[in-house]
Amino acid sequence: MAAPHEPDDSESAEPADAPRVPDNEDEADEADDSDHRARPTPVVRIRVWDVVCTCALLTMLVLLATVTTWPSRLFGFARDACPDGSCGLVPFGADQYIFPVMWGGIGAAVAAAALGPIVSLLRGWYMFFWPIMAALILMLSSLAGYALTTFSEHYWH
Repeated sequence: MAAPHEPDDSESAEPADAPRVPDNEDEADEADDSDHRARPTPVVRIRVWDVVCTCALLTMLVLLATVTTWPSRLFGFARDACPDGSCGLVPFGADQYIFPVMWGGIGAAVAAAALGPIVSLLRGWYMFFWPIMAALILMLSSLAGYALTTFSEHYWH
């Protein structure tokens, strides 16, 4: 009995990757022409409103991060963390993850804000959502760092 993916008549079966031989000269000329065609160039689809929204949101994100007190409010828990390791032991070593979660979130947000629009531009996607994603990543990493700090403070004192 033949396997489910193989035909029963093995004499008439051709391999799947075997090239097709043209029946006459016209088909042979068409096959030669199709091999020499140039690949189509990628088309960048860009919309003015998308670029304007992306630039405005990126500018607002940079201004929020540099001019306002937003970073100290989001990552104010970092000053309460025990940096020198002289504090008490915390279950699961949760206090060791405070700074990696904080800086990992910042790095992921910067990568999303910087590389996301470039990838979207090349792929033909909308770009405006990447700065919003970056802000959400910052807020989630802040929330996770705050939760780790709050959990660890009970064991430090």
